[in-house]
Amino acid sequence: MRNSILNKFFLLLCLTLILGSCSESAPKISQTFWQINLMHDQKTGKDSQALTIFVMASDDDGIDDLDKMYVINDEYQLYWEISGSSLRMEKYGENEVWMGSNFITMPTPEESLPSGTYRIMLLDSSGERAKTSIEVRNNIKAAPEKWPTLTKMGDGVKVDGKADYVWGLQADGTFGGEFQVKPGTVSTGGKRFSSYYLYSYLPDQGYGLISGPF
Repeated sequence: MRNSILNKFFLLLCLTLILGSCSESAPKISQTFWQINLMHDQKTGKDSQALTIFVMASDDDGIDDLDKMYVINDEYQLYWEISGSSLRMEKYGENEVWMGSNFITMPTPEESLPSGTYRIMLLDSSGERAKTSIEVRNNIKAAPEKWPTLTKMGDGVKVDGKADYVWGLQADGTFGGEFQVKPGTVSTGGKRFSSYYLYSYLPDQGYGLISGPF
């Protein structure tokens, strides 16, 4: 009888240890970055606003376990799911990654992004989550008189006008690369992309400018 009880006890102990070792780890958010941008559509000629949000995330189960991100504004009943090709991920260190998007826009492009509290929720493939929040201030003013333009060249692109970076996107919308703008032709390292965007930051105004796609 005693041996039977001991056997059951050891069986339960083993099951507890096994289940404990297989438990999923929740992701963690250590830093956040946000920025409001004024975006110019080169095809339609219309301007809209886009919110950039990135988080520095880690997961003990591996950064490949990170699945999607939600951005939520409760006051205005807005939410965005960022996943798949729309989720930009830049590995940083052994087990950390910057992840987010530069193209969080309103459902109606003509609407301005509201200031206020935005909640950020990061999920991994097992459903474990990390949460944080930011306070966004929309201080966008007038659009520039002239937007920069981009011309595709053989080994890169040529930029006319003021821009800080060229962003290259793949056909499925996946972020492909970022290249600093210098006088003359901007080399893309031999890479060719389906579309390009130009980005610049206005430090005196506190917001960015995005134009494209080219």
